[in-house]
Amino acid sequence: MEAEFHTVSEIVQHDSRPKATGIEDLAFGSLAGMMGKCVEYPFDTVKVRLQTSETQVFSGTLDCLKQTWRNEGFGGFYRGLTSPLVGAMAENAIAFYAYNRIQGIIRTATGARPEDSLSLPQLFLSGGLSGTICAFVISPVELVKCKLQVENVQGYGGPANPAAVKFKGPLSVVSHLLRTQGLTGLYKGITPTVARETIGVGFWFGAYELVCRQLVRASQNSAKPLRSKADLGPAGIILAGGCAGISYNLASYPIDVVKSFIQTADVRSAGSSLTAAAEKPGIAGTIRIVYGRGGIPAFYRGLGITLLRAFPANAAMFMTYEYLSRLAAELHKK
Repeated sequence: MEAEFHTVSEIVQHDSRPKATGIEDLAFGSLAGMMGKCVEYPFDTVKVRLQTSETQVFSGTLDCLKQTWRNEGFGGFYRGLTSPLVGAMAENAIAFYAYNRIQGIIRTATGARPEDSLSLPQLFLSGGLSGTICAFVISPVELVKCKLQVENVQGYGGPANPAAVKFKGPLSVVSHLLRTQGLTGLYKGITPTVARETIGVGFWFGAYELVCRQLVRASQNSAKPLRSKADLGPAGIILAGGCAGISYNLASYPIDVVKSFIQTADVRSAGSSLTAAAEKPGIAGTIRIVYGRGGIPAFYRGLGITLLRAFPANAAMFMTYEYLSRLAAELHKK
């Protein structure tokens, strides 16, 4: 060990594993996104409903769970899954692809070797830029998802009103938006989405890399010290992936609340106390509306269940990506 590496820092920063190709990043990221979305989606449905509903609809997370189950059954937690499932596959494919390609650009610009890991600020920057790119892919997907997740809630606690449900599925939402608002209608809420993804994905990748490096450093005093992130076992990846998911949400959650509120304003206005002018709120207007519903805590409504699902969902994503990458690396050696 000492013949190859001289310092703990060098051990942590050196990774001789063959880098995944662009096609592999896209494929592995896609599968990772699918795995994570299946784990997290029921939690996400509750989160969006808590973020966007009037306070009298749900008293809290448990009440939202009970009402969703009573009114819609198990399928209610997966309402609108098709669109975000495809979106999650596309988002994570692009995220991992862009993240690794941007790192390559930074290495070239700084003269670093291909096998050397970048500094944490450089990794945060790589993650943030990849998030900016992803935002333009996932914004229409999240718009469709949020509308489908929220529209049924308008009938809770009152007589059934079939006319209140306008959409039969993702294609119905897309068709309606294109017919009534044109292509720009699919990008409602794009500004907060870009802000959320730039900040959130920067913390997502940055936290993952930070925890991995800390685990590698901590192993240097053990009987079997690790050489790099590639040597981490399942427990280490689960911990790092879970921390990445929590970091993403803690860093970007208030922005996500504003984004969800903007994207569902027209759906929530049907049969509610919202005025016609409130159907198209801007960012500043939305912030005022959310604040008026409960002050600063209103920007964190639904955070508990979001953090609860963030750990297992993101652990599943990074586990999937990491082990597929390791398998590919072994195949490249043969």
